[in-house]
Amino acid sequence: MIKEKNIFIYTVCGDNIHIDTLNISLQYLKHFSKNEIIVVTDKSRNNKQIDHDNIIDIKTPTEFDNHQASIYLKTSLHKYVDFKHNYCYLDSDVIAINREVDDIFNYYNSPITFAKDHCKLNEFSPFAINCGCKEDREKERKSFFSALKEINNSYDIEKLFANENSRELFSTLYNIRQRPFYNIFKISKYFFQKVLLPFRYYKLNNKYILDKKDKVWLDTHHNIVMHDIQGSFKEIEENTNFHIHKLKKTWHNKRGENIFKMECLHLHEEINEKYNISIQPKNWQHWNGGVFLFNENSIDFMNNWHKWTIENFQDPKWKIRDQGTLAATVWKFKLQNHKTLPSEYNFLADFYKPQISYKEGLGFTLDNFRTIFHPKFIHIYHHFGDKDWNIWKHVESLK
Repeated sequence: MIKEKNIFIYTVCGDNIHIDTLNISLQYLKHFSKNEIIVVTDKSRNNKQIDHDNIIDIKTPTEFDNHQASIYLKTSLHKYVDFKHNYCYLDSDVIAINREVDDIFNYYNSPITFAKDHCKLNEFSPFAINCGCKEDREKERKSFFSALKEINNSYDIEKLFANENSRELFSTLYNIRQRPFYNIFKISKYFFQKVLLPFRYYKLNNKYILDKKDKVWLDTHHNIVMHDIQGSFKEIEENTNFHIHKLKKTWHNKRGENIFKMECLHLHEEINEKYNISIQPKNWQHWNGGVFLFNENSIDFMNNWHKWTIENFQDPKWKIRDQGTLAATVWKFKLQNHKTLPSEYNFLADFYKPQISYKEGLGFTLDNFRTIFHPKFIHIYHHFGDKDWNIWKHVESLK
């Protein structure tokens, strides 16, 4: 009798960038895992070599582009594997960084087990449906930063996120604003020293000070870390259709919507209309498709997920993704309260959230080190390979 095995499995199709990413992910998984690894692909679409010898070659429908073909394979993995064994699917941008990666199989709960996404379903909705909400919000943000650039030519959002110190400072200030009552002492100190006292400098902590005269944040060596834009707030309000929430310092449009918060209910409406499934609450915590555990008990779930996903390739209302139909399938099977993987097994590293960071000796954080994580897998879904990012620096140090 064949002994049951735990097997990691990837899918990839065509585009060189995804094969390059997969090859890096394979290096790390082979280093940290003792389990078998399978790659499912359509070799006829690939221009580059996959650095692995355990490959299942599946011919995908020729009318699909590479992105569609990859989703096709991912949602139909149950059709190509031997269900004597258990499987863990990994996106190609998921990196193993810990010897405990193989423990993920201990967290399987029938019929299938995913990790939580970094956002709620109403926040994911604009990325799943062609409703125009995402594009409208991006236009508003572009308009905001354009106005800010005209007022303060030194402020560059891309440079801000690219610098490790400015990311840390931005995150610290962001957390203070997001928790005003908890940080009432810091806010009072800030107002007292910045506004009421005649001194030029305000000390935030042991690392950063504000030069009130030149309106810049400095490190302990008086290097400029970030420009202070609070002095520009009034001008932005006067020259745009945006206004600021006085307490939280968040920017809103004329309808009162936070322009830096992406959300709508169009995905809920489409799922209700198309599948007669009502998802409540609207901010239900949906699942992330980057890591999941499956076995023979998952067949019915995956058949439905695959069917709905492929059908929606032909529906212009839906973007070419698999997470919207994943949410619908979850609710169809009444799994909305099903146990999910611990976040350490799919730590979502969002480059554009500086509060997500890494420090040597501490570990990883999602909230500027109020809590600490020691991930087994890290999911780097943009800025993969960015050598200036402290998270990627740590990943590279593990080689």
